[in-house]
Amino acid sequence: MKHLIYISSFLMLALLASCEQFRNSGGSASDSTQTAAPAPRFDTLSVSIRKSVVEGKEYPCYSISVNAILPDNETASRVLTERLFALKGMAPRQAMALFTDSLESQFSQELDEFSSLCDDDEEMEYEYHVNCSPVEPIDTASGVISFLCTFEVYQGGAHGGYECYYLNFSLNDGHLITLGEVYDGDPCPAMREKLLRDNECRTDEELMDKTQILTLGQLYATDNFLIEGDSLLFHFNPYEIAPYSAGAIEVVIPCK
Repeated sequence: MKHLIYISSFLMLALLASCEQFRNSGGSASDSTQTAAPAPRFDTLSVSIRKSVVEGKEYPCYSISVNAILPDNETASRVLTERLFALKGMAPRQAMALFTDSLESQFSQELDEFSSLCDDDEEMEYEYHVNCSPVEPIDTASGVISFLCTFEVYQGGAHGGYECYYLNFSLNDGHLITLGEVYDGDPCPAMREKLLRDNECRTDEELMDKTQILTLGQLYATDNFLIEGDSLLFHFNPYEIAPYSAGAIEVVIPCK
């Protein structure tokens, strides 16, 4: 009987000690549980300008717009500001104002010269549009937030220009994540194999004939990539490895 009382007392003490340890650890059953990164906050930049360069005439004219959702993190915001406006050491709004002022000056001068050479009201319009926003959905558990920056430009000619860039940042300290942090070695062999397989080709020559990919350049370890869970999406803009008619080239391979 005494033996049973001793066992019951021992189990009760052990249970009480376990509960106390659970309370002291903040209700977590494991000391290895990591705190998730806080949800990011954002700041929005927006401007839209459309002006004609000849009084009383609609054309020629120019339109400039900026729509950017930037993270409320100094490190990440600085990198994005430099990428969007090609200006260093400036606050986002200051950089945007200087950037748009410079474009207005350039476009006004060029279109004014164009107007003096034309006898009719040709519908010429220069365009420059910048967009930047986080890639959805935002997964705070991954510790990474990615942004897509796009640039659309038209300054005459048969067609305009279009480029987009992905940038990935740490949610913890805002630093720009480099390729070496998420991929070991050279990703080009894996990208080449994926392109051949997706386009049902056996050789690079066959791939070029069928898709125009690689006709302007070889694959390379571009820093224009998007982290998608356990995969990487590499983006090549027109003219990097293929002509404009082929469009942008994207290749998805597993991280490793």
